[in-house]
Amino acid sequence: MPAAETSSPEVETPANAEVVEPEINAETLILTEPQSPAVAEINANPNVAVFPRENAASVASIQANTFPIQTNSSFLAPFNNTSLLKSTAFDRENSPSQLPDVVETKQSILPTQTKQLRVAEIEPNSKETVTAQNTAAPQNSQTRSSAVESDTRLQNGTNRSKPKNPLAQVTSVSQLSDVQPTDWAFQALQSLVERYGCIEGYPDRTFRGNRAMTRYEFAAGLNACLEKIQELISSVKPSVSEADLNSLRRLQQEFAAELATLRGRVDSLEARTAKLEATQFSTTSRLLGNIRFQTNAYFSGEGDTETIFQHIAYLGILTSFTGRDLLLTGIGITNTVFPDLATTNAGKFVGSTREGAADASASGDTGDAARIITLQYQFPLTDKINVNVIAGNRYRFDPLTARRFLPYYQVGNGPASTFAEAPPIYLLGGGAGLAIDYEMFKGTVLTLTYISTFANEPGSKAGLFNGDYVASAQINYNPVRKFFLQGVYQNGYFGTRTFPDGQIGNFGFNNGQFFRGNGFIGSALANRFDDPGVLFDEASAVSTNAYHVGGYYEITPKFVIGGWVDYIKARLIGKGDADIWTYSAQVAFPDLFKQGNLGGLVVGMEPTLTGFKKGDRYVGTFDNDTSLHIEAYYRYQVNNNISVTPSVIWITAPNQDADNEDIVIGGVRTTFNF
Repeated sequence: MPAAETSSPEVETPANAEVVEPEINAETLILTEPQSPAVAEINANPNVAVFPRENAASVASIQANTFPIQTNSSFLAPFNNTSLLKSTAFDRENSPSQLPDVVETKQSILPTQTKQLRVAEIEPNSKETVTAQNTAAPQNSQTRSSAVESDTRLQNGTNRSKPKNPLAQVTSVSQLSDVQPTDWAFQALQSLVERYGCIEGYPDRTFRGNRAMTRYEFAAGLNACLEKIQELISSVKPSVSEADLNSLRRLQQEFAAELATLRGRVDSLEARTAKLEATQFSTTSRLLGNIRFQTNAYFSGEGDTETIFQHIAYLGILTSFTGRDLLLTGIGITNTVFPDLATTNAGKFVGSTREGAADASASGDTGDAARIITLQYQFPLTDKINVNVIAGNRYRFDPLTARRFLPYYQVGNGPASTFAEAPPIYLLGGGAGLAIDYEMFKGTVLTLTYISTFANEPGSKAGLFNGDYVASAQINYNPVRKFFLQGVYQNGYFGTRTFPDGQIGNFGFNNGQFFRGNGFIGSALANRFDDPGVLFDEASAVSTNAYHVGGYYEITPKFVIGGWVDYIKARLIGKGDADIWTYSAQVAFPDLFKQGNLGGLVVGMEPTLTGFKKGDRYVGTFDNDTSLHIEAYYRYQVNNNISVTPSVIWITAPNQDADNEDIVIGGVRTTFNF
């Protein structure tokens, strides 16, 4: 509650009283804007921040970015509900080198570099910061502000508007409306200010020096006048009168306690700021989470059509050692069993289609066992080059792909299906390797990536360079925020593996995770054409050349269009060439019906084996009917951390066979982000 307003009692100076001389330290202080929690934490009064000059850069650095990670990575998509990682690898506007400006006023010109104090006052519930030379207020900010507002209302009958302009130099103490001419302090200040110009007031023309609660402010002003007069005394021709010196001695004695407290506060702040400078960055880890509950009801389709309730949990540990690097450990826990649907093509068993799979099934069924899905370390090599060392990536092929492929794309917060989340080309391959980002010019980034699926295995057909791999070159063109264009070329090799029941091919839209079975998007033929019994009797290795073009355009802030086309030329070594096509057109309606909500429509074709040639001749007996993926979803944002997304997905001619019954899925997804 506000302190009672009382006038400072006039104290006569006893003849034998000892005069307390304030100690003047040869050091200049500057003020930084007290806007960040890191800065406010070192200040006893959150409305005042004073720092020594040599520590200003350190404080500003801490104030600018406590965790200034630079990344633009799709592997962080499950955690994009946070504001931690907002910039691209080359967004130097958020670089630690771009520190906030330090508010600095004129420097002391004393030959001894005596101290010049600067104090900031922030009105309650306001972000405005103003500076006042030669004042300080160590008392509780809420109490001080409340009392000042109360005093202002008593004097004027109304509330004054909050001061927002910088301070002006006061040329006469009579301009300080809260110091009365009858006060001894007024007369002393009048003499000192009008003779030496050593006091500044607040923007509302108040000095607030005649109340017990603001005696520290008065002490700071007195300290400034002492400095000014010491400067004059030190000059060649001293011009300070004996009367003024006597007034100063009396003021020093009356405010001795406040001056001592002021010095103690400054010394404490200097020590604590030095400590902050020494530990301005420490190794820090953050735990982020994305948990989804998925309910699906199958209204039509052949096969397993029982209503299911499944879950998936992503936990990410983000660690930085320098403030610009990032070590990411991603853990996935799921029980998302795939249903067996539309298992035939042209009357032949080829395996279950993965068309229409919910986004919660994007990691397959781990049997509720924890699996490391992502383990990688990212750091800037130069201003234009960002390096990502990948120890394991089982969630997205290219960890440096912009998750902004569609601006509304967030795992568990955007489209309801896995297919609509991101281009299928990024689901080919996975493992360990290296990715390098290079900023060619502003808005254009080239990404080169190499990932080996069996990098950890020392066998003859494994290792970092002798087993399955994907290598790609990618260009992201993003000249303005609302327009994004992307092109990718990818080369890959997928061998075979031997299991107790025989060999199988390694190709599939599964990020190299074989517990996923047939992949988790696309027809069974597009995922299993290299398996025995599908097109040929034995498994075969596959080499691929894949191409992708995609992008989005924000027509208005509430209407966005986007999509992609992928083509995979897959050579079944020694047998022929397969053509796999997939495409998608999407529209999104951000803030539909309510701020934070999202509506969307998706029409496309999941990966489909459209043809198989041996030389110039088509071979193989299978249907390649066009199977459409039609999806509508609406995300309702309950609060910042919880959303509910109902959806409907319709798959025509599933498993690329029009004789199969269409699949219609109604789903409800609940997402928890933390």
